[in-house]
Amino acid sequence: MHPKENQALDFEKTYPCPSCRQGYLIPITLTEAWGCDHCEQIFERREEPDTVGKVATPYHRQRVWRWDGHQWVVGRKLDKPKSVNSVIVLGFLVGLLWVGLNKIALPAFLVVGIVVLGVLLVVMFWVLRRR
Repeated sequence: MHPKENQALDFEKTYPCPSCRQGYLIPITLTEAWGCDHCEQIFERREEPDTVGKVATPYHRQRVWRWDGHQWVVGRKLDKPKSVNSVIVLGFLVGLLWVGLNKIALPAFLVVGIVVLGVLLVVMFWVLRRR
């Protein structure tokens, strides 16, 4: 099955509201924004292709919606996450840490403990960064 082609957002068209899903986004005259006729939220086009976000929200990380041609999809990234690359880098770093600690001639349980703590720290920072 082929992925859907993204259609460019057009300021002349109306779209269903991604926030309330009951109203429709109507272009606001003389601006590059849409307003919902039901929840009265204002949305603007974002840097990523075919994405919109709310204008002036108090949240540091705003929710972004991507138009796939038929409906809004929640999310910022258009591509799949690069988790495979993260796993390869993590494996490489664990291998380097393992070899380095074995050269020092530490007891095996201490080497395993240090490697496990290192992996837990990397995973913890990775999870915190994704939030």
